[in-house]
Amino acid sequence: MDIDGLLERSELHAILSCIADGVIVTDKKGKLFHLSSAAEKMLGIEKSEVIGRSISIPRLLGQKTPPLKSLLVCWKTRDCKFLECPVHGQNDSRCWTSLGTFCGGKTQKTFQDKLNCCPDCEIYQVNSEILKEPLRTLVEEVTIEKPTRKVFKVKTSPALDKEGNPLGYVRTIHDITLEKEVDLMKSEFISTVSHEFRIPLTSIKGYVDLMLEGDAGDINETQQEFLAIVKKNSDRLINLINDFLDISRIESGRIQFKMVSLNIGEVIEEVITSFGELMERKGMILNLSIPEGLPQVRADHDRIIQVLNNLVSNAIKYTDAGGKITVAVGQDGNHLVISVSDTGLGISPEDQRNLFDKFYRVDSTLTQEIGGSGLGLSICKTIVERHDGDIWVNSEAGKGSTFSFSLPVFKKAKRPRPKLIKQGMRILVVDDEPDIANLIQVYLQKEGYYVIKAFDGEEALELARKEKPDLITLDIMMEGMDGFEVLRRLKADSSTASIPVVVISAILDEEKGYRLGAADYLAKSIDEDKLTYTINRLLGRVDEGRKKVLIVDDDQDIVAFLATSLERKGFTVLKAYDGDEGIRVAKSEVPDLMLLDLRMPNVNGYQVIEVLKKHDKTSQIPIIVMTAYDFDESKTEILNLTAEQLSKPFSMRILTSKIRDLMRERQSRGDR
Repeated sequence: MDIDGLLERSELHAILSCIADGVIVTDKKGKLFHLSSAAEKMLGIEKSEVIGRSISIPRLLGQKTPPLKSLLVCWKTRDCKFLECPVHGQNDSRCWTSLGTFCGGKTQKTFQDKLNCCPDCEIYQVNSEILKEPLRTLVEEVTIEKPTRKVFKVKTSPALDKEGNPLGYVRTIHDITLEKEVDLMKSEFISTVSHEFRIPLTSIKGYVDLMLEGDAGDINETQQEFLAIVKKNSDRLINLINDFLDISRIESGRIQFKMVSLNIGEVIEEVITSFGELMERKGMILNLSIPEGLPQVRADHDRIIQVLNNLVSNAIKYTDAGGKITVAVGQDGNHLVISVSDTGLGISPEDQRNLFDKFYRVDSTLTQEIGGSGLGLSICKTIVERHDGDIWVNSEAGKGSTFSFSLPVFKKAKRPRPKLIKQGMRILVVDDEPDIANLIQVYLQKEGYYVIKAFDGEEALELARKEKPDLITLDIMMEGMDGFEVLRRLKADSSTASIPVVVISAILDEEKGYRLGAADYLAKSIDEDKLTYTINRLLGRVDEGRKKVLIVDDDQDIVAFLATSLERKGFTVLKAYDGDEGIRVAKSEVPDLMLLDLRMPNVNGYQVIEVLKKHDKTSQIPIIVMTAYDFDESKTEILNLTAEQLSKPFSMRILTSKIRDLMRERQSRGDR
């Protein structure tokens, strides 16, 4: 029986008409046979106007679609000579519903065969997109403007007979306009409230960091302990707010993915570096298993960083001091599989079933102490699935856990090569502690230097004579030959005497270091900013003149915190507290870089960018925009004129690194 015969039965017609959702039924040639009363009301059309007509569903729903003349006819398109084909000679663009088509003239096909092969056919891909007639169930969100604006969820399914042969298509239309409006209100509420939290948190985090770094004078152990608690909980609150914002953006479809080709090994190293200090404090062992020559993946860099940060952070949190964390990468067919394993608490089978659900948290004393929103793994799942990957967990209570996710392979990776500012910019790092040598290497490679390592005095002298590095960093307390003796011999040898040496040591004997010929003397523990600034200065990559940074923000506390931090790092700071003042200062002072808030009264940050980029004198100023709100997608063209975009609160370490990168880039271009 065909679909026409089925719908002649009054009982079936009555049942379909009583469904609250709209129902539309077409035959396999596209002729409309049923339009329920609910569908009539939703779409604002009369049944008598469309029943029995061949009318495309997109057109019925008021969507803009390619003209029907864009449809392809298989035998014409392929210049097919197989006259036995049932659709040969006919203007039938729905060949996938015609059983017995030869599909290349080789084999007669059933509908099940078509389910397997037609999706790869370019003719099916074009025609089914125009007609919205899939081989499998398709769910779409459709917005119509007439008779009134409504948002529908449209589900299209092939209607099959008992033998599995196609009869036509059944579409259900569910009105989700109210749900969308509520979601929008919820998202706007979350965004507004989160902004009101993030602004004061930026100041709290910034000033606490300054106090812990000693910028407000010496603090005793009790004060340091109390401030560390404030810092820990402000960071925790920031993470909670970011999780709520992320889940809101995900649910409203406002997360935009910037897909690029990524070397997953480099991304993992970037993440691991940020957790080095925390793992060292807990005495944890880190194992990395990243084979060379892995293919690259196509992914959003920041979002994959977010997934890895969450998994590594959880592994550290739920593993006791002295435990082991392993990050491994392997290839499984067309996917890379990234795994983060720990020797921590483990997770019961019951909890594993719900682990990736929103707001779900394992019920234990430790999880209550650690806290969290229960959103992190749910966000990870959404991000990975949006990359066409999967995420899963293998765990046994009391024996640790392994969280794994897969990403599709993009293309073969080229062997990574260090980024060199110019040929020969090489630094020899000398330290008998491999972990410290590796940390210095990471810092310097981020600055674009090529790093050679030596782990004792004899090896250092040999490499210095052989490699002739541009600079040497030198530890003092080493077994065998200490650093002072290495420094003395370097300066006594005519082939190495001219190489600048930066001493990095826990022994504060600067006078002896300088007397033996050190170019600079830095104390452990290592401050990345001081280290990179010192080396860049010695190698001529820092203009000794103080660079000017203009801060434009209507929050005076944030301006004061940023100014204090940047002045401490050697910058001259200019301040403005609204958009008008920012434009005036930028035109009169022409700073080397601008930090710009977007949300300001009267003249906002977007308007400031437009004005300055149109003015010859200020058009080349790099601008880093800062905001506690979501970036306005309608202003993408304006944001593309800026150098960087940061969400408040942010890390001063990250901000300083970006400022110096932009300064260097501008200097290398020959700008002022």
